[in-house]
Amino acid sequence: MADSGLEARLSWLLEHASDMVSVIDQDGTVRYESPSVERLLGWRPEELVGTQLLDYVHPDDVALVRAAIAHRIADPTPVNPPTEFRVRARDGSWHVLAAMSRVTQDETGAVNLVVNSRDVTEQRALEERLRQAQRMESIARLATAAAHEINNPLAVLLGHLAMLDKATPGNPRIEKMVEAAQRIRDIVRRMTHISRVETVERTSSTLPEMLDIRKSSDAGGAPPGGSAP
Repeated sequence: MADSGLEARLSWLLEHASDMVSVIDQDGTVRYESPSVERLLGWRPEELVGTQLLDYVHPDDVALVRAAIAHRIADPTPVNPPTEFRVRARDGSWHVLAAMSRVTQDETGAVNLVVNSRDVTEQRALEERLRQAQRMESIARLATAAAHEINNPLAVLLGHLAMLDKATPGNPRIEKMVEAAQRIRDIVRRMTHISRVETVERTSSTLPEMLDIRKSSDAGGAPPGGSAP
């Protein structure tokens, strides 16, 4: 009775653990899969036992996992760094696992790997969003600095053009130069808006519109003294 109670508690722990426990042999065949795999990846343990682990690994990560298995068996050091790779869930989505393993031998002397895997998909997604936010913050700082550097000489240019326009009203060349300078001012104004965007998603979707230089350039027609192509 005591043994059955211990077995029941162990089964409960394996089913509700945050990590997955797998046993694979030297050629990558799954010999055991803990019940928690169904909660985390959707596969029932019996669906995976007897299959090849590499069949569920992302094609870009197969070489990495194959090399990690070979290296682990060749060097069964108790402490080993985790290996991260993507595996396919039952619904077809890809999950990032961080796996650590240890080498064991069963009663027949066969070498197996006991693999403890943790799903770090959400953590890696959050880290990527943070990196994107940091990149956009750098772009915002650059845009603000560039706008400041452009605005100062642009204000001087517009002031002189206003005086020229007043001195020679109706001059088409001066009017074209004023239009071009005003387009530059509009582009700079869009650049300064980047620093006010609060989320990465909003920034990434509106950045092309904010800096639609081609649209601004097309609106003014031909350059002064030239003709449209």
